[in-house]
Amino acid sequence: MNDTIAVALITSLSTLSAAGLAGAATAWATGRQLRHQGVLAREERAERRAADVREMRREAYERFLSQADEAYRVLDEGWFARPFPNAGRGEAGFAARRALDEAFVRVRLVGPEEIAERGADVVRSIGEEFRRLSRIVTAPSGTTRSAAEIDPSARSEALRARFASTGEFVTMARRALASELSTMPEASRDAAASDRADRADRVDRAV
Repeated sequence: MNDTIAVALITSLSTLSAAGLAGAATAWATGRQLRHQGVLAREERAERRAADVREMRREAYERFLSQADEAYRVLDEGWFARPFPNAGRGEAGFAARRALDEAFVRVRLVGPEEIAERGADVVRSIGEEFRRLSRIVTAPSGTTRSAAEIDPSARSEALRARFASTGEFVTMARRALASELSTMPEASRDAAASDRADRADRVDRAV
C-alpha cells in the first residue's frame, strides 16, 4: 500500500468517525429534547387537570351557597309572615330545599370529603330550621303575631345554627381552594391569581 492510498484510507476513516460521532451527538440531543418536551407536556396536562378540578369545585361551592341563601330567604319570609305561611310559601320552601339538595349532590361529586361533610351540616341545619318553623306555625295559637314573635328563642337558635354551619362550610371551602392553588405549578398559580381575588367577594356575598 503506497502512501497516497494510506492517506486516503485514513482520511475516509476519520470522516466516517466524525460523521458517526456527529450523528450520535445529534441523536442524543434530539432524544433529550424529546424527553424534555414529554415532561413539559405531562406537566401541562397535569396543570390543566388541576385547574379544571379547582374550577369545578369553586363553581359547585358557589352554587351550593347560593341555594342555601335562597332557602334562608324563604325561611326569613316564613318567620316574619303575617298571617302564618300559606300553601304558596310551603311550596317555595319545598322548591328551595330541593334545589339545595341538587347543589349538594354536586358538592359531593367534586369533593373533597371534608367539604361534603360541612355541606351536609348546612343541609341538616336548614332542614331542622324548616321543621322548627313548621311546628310553630301549625300549632294553634289564636294570634296574629309572626312565628319570630311567638318564639323568639327558636328564631335566635335557628340563626346561630345557620351562621355556624354556613360559616364552617365557607372556611373549609376557602382552605381547600387555597391548598389546591398552592400545590399547582407556578405558571398555573400565576394564571389563577387574578381569578382568586375576583371570586372571594362572591363567596362572601353568598353567605
